[in-house]
Amino acid sequence: MVVLSLLACGKSEAPVAEAVRPVRTWVVQPQQVDAVGAFPGEVRPQVESPLGFRVSGKLIERLVQQGDDVMAGQLLARLDPQDLQLAESAARAQLSAAEVEAARTRGDFQRFSRLRESGFISSAEFDARKAAYDAAQASVEQARANLASRRNQSEYTALRADADGVVTGVDAEVGQVVSAGQPVVRVAQNKAKEVAFQLPESLVDTVRRIGVAKVDLWSGPSGMRAELTEVAGRADPLTRVFAARVLLRDPPPSVRFGMSATVRFQQGLSEPLVPVPLAALWREDGRTRVWVFDPEGGKVRSEPVDVVTVSDTQALLRTSLPPGAEIVTAGVHRLTEGQAVKRIGADLPAAGAPAGGAMLPLAQPGGRSPAPLAASSVPDPRR
Repeated sequence: MVVLSLLACGKSEAPVAEAVRPVRTWVVQPQQVDAVGAFPGEVRPQVESPLGFRVSGKLIERLVQQGDDVMAGQLLARLDPQDLQLAESAARAQLSAAEVEAARTRGDFQRFSRLRESGFISSAEFDARKAAYDAAQASVEQARANLASRRNQSEYTALRADADGVVTGVDAEVGQVVSAGQPVVRVAQNKAKEVAFQLPESLVDTVRRIGVAKVDLWSGPSGMRAELTEVAGRADPLTRVFAARVLLRDPPPSVRFGMSATVRFQQGLSEPLVPVPLAALWREDGRTRVWVFDPEGGKVRSEPVDVVTVSDTQALLRTSLPPGAEIVTAGVHRLTEGQAVKRIGADLPAAGAPAGGAMLPLAQPGGRSPAPLAASSVPDPRR
């Protein structure tokens, strides 16, 4: 029994086999990338006018609804014209009275002019008659202008479209008393259509320099040419982004206001880049790295890479890895140098597919990364 115990104590323990971890890989395929950023937006009119009456009154008729197409000069709504028509009639009567008075004073002035030439009246009397005649003529002009103003006001009871467009809003109903200038119908003009979107502050200068974009509609045509027309002078205090707009060039009639769109800015690069998922990146000693899988040995090794730009889901890398090399995309935070792994699947990037989401500025060769990857988004295997 003692001998057996001694033999058991002297026996060496068997070595523990190294755990083989399953991983997914991504096949490296350099691509020619022409992407700076893709931003969600909305089709909007360049000019949208809230139309209202130029006089106050009671709305008795509205001839359009939201979404109706209208033509320039088309009647949109009417006010009760009775009071303004009465005022126009009163102004017409005042003009008639002024013209009668002007005719009487003109006759008196002509008679007193002959008497003055014969020396039967004094200069003071003649001057008084001339002043009365001039005042009567001025009263006629005043009454005529007043009538024109009243006539215009009567015409202002009809609200008409200024240009071709579509009704985007209705702000008053029949029976409502509206004041002068109060919006009644909003009309968006069809002659120019824009796409409104938002820019991060890191891309404002880049987008301004490029100036042109391609616009894709989620439920319409794609690849429409557009030009940058507006970038806000200051960022939104809450979201910290800059409002921007691009003007569509010759959009088809199927492009309607409110449609969802994607605005893409492109900038060709002189070298191909490697798109990889963000999950493949990790950091060590201040460098961004990837795990490279060796299919023959079944092990991984770390390789430093340069991040050119990143989006919400992908990164574009500048790397010396050959095409066809495989990098690990799942389980990177549990690997160590030279560890044995088992590949359970490999993914291929879509050919020619641009990186999705809003892209950060492109880093120049040999320059700094566009933004340091935070430790919260890129794991560190030592943690």
